[in-house]
Amino acid sequence: MACLGAPQPPDQTPFSPLDSLCQDGEAFVRLYAAPLPLVESIAIHSWFVVKHADSSEVHRWEVWVSAAEPYGYVREDLLPPEGDMGAGRAYVLAELSGTASEPVITFIETRSPDYPCRDHYNLIWGPNSSTYVQWVLTESGWGVVLPPSAIGKDVPAHCP
Repeated sequence: MACLGAPQPPDQTPFSPLDSLCQDGEAFVRLYAAPLPLVESIAIHSWFVVKHADSSEVHRWEVWVSAAEPYGYVREDLLPPEGDMGAGRAYVLAELSGTASEPVITFIETRSPDYPCRDHYNLIWGPNSSTYVQWVLTESGWGVVLPPSAIGKDVPAHCP
């Protein structure tokens, strides 16, 4: 049973299972989210999963609570593509496929390593995972609006 006031995931029926997308020859980018432990009623963690055309490999991009080489807090493939955060199942917020996804995939792969806040992280006030996701959405031109539970989305990604 969901917590009182817990954000409800959007309808998932428009989204194919990830396995079927991976077998498809088209490129895609998905924006995922999952509730955060202890604050699942108010906050989500979000990340991107990308796949190039004519490939079955998928890669997960996100900002994580601990930094590591080579990109600081920006992490590639730290967790499985649909791995949740321990407070509820991961779900899709948005998806692009085919040629429409290619500029966003290119942006994520080429610009994420240089994310302005890659060396800064603050779980509550940001920059955090939602700051990174909003930065990608804004800078790549993908017009997704993050939900209010994406705490940190309004923090500017202009770190020293």
